[in-house]
Amino acid sequence: MTDGNSLRVPPIRGPPDSSSRKPLLETSLSTPGAGPRRQKIGLKPGHSAMDWAQLKQNKGNALKGNIDPSHFPLRVTKEELKRHNSRDDCWVALNRKVYNISPYLDFHPGGVDILMKCAGKDGTLLFQKYHHWVNADRILDSCWVGIMV
Repeated sequence: MTDGNSLRVPPIRGPPDSSSRKPLLETSLSTPGAGPRRQKIGLKPGHSAMDWAQLKQNKGNALKGNIDPSHFPLRVTKEELKRHNSRDDCWVALNRKVYNISPYLDFHPGGVDILMKCAGKDGTLLFQKYHHWVNADRILDSCWVGIMV
């Protein structure tokens, strides 16, 4: 006998069968209406966000690369930015700030390949497409080398 104030408990079901599960690499990490679907990759051990924070704390300005402190911050032209387009020497402009992201590449949860699409270029639009809520200055502050002119 039940009254109108009783709660119905749904039947207990077991875990979904394995055919309905999606691996981490295919799971959408976007919320509805928040932008395009993006994927994360498995990072190597020692390359988490916490490891990056520790590296920034320990290495500090050394992450900028071989920049004479008396010339800092650099005034970077588009031509200069284009010269830094390899995995070992990768500069990217975000919102007119230029970063040497070479040390960060292996720490990026989306993988190296997506970052290399912006190597030697202004990556602001791509960054905003996937990370409009992320504070790049906070993550890459130790990698800041100059400003676009």
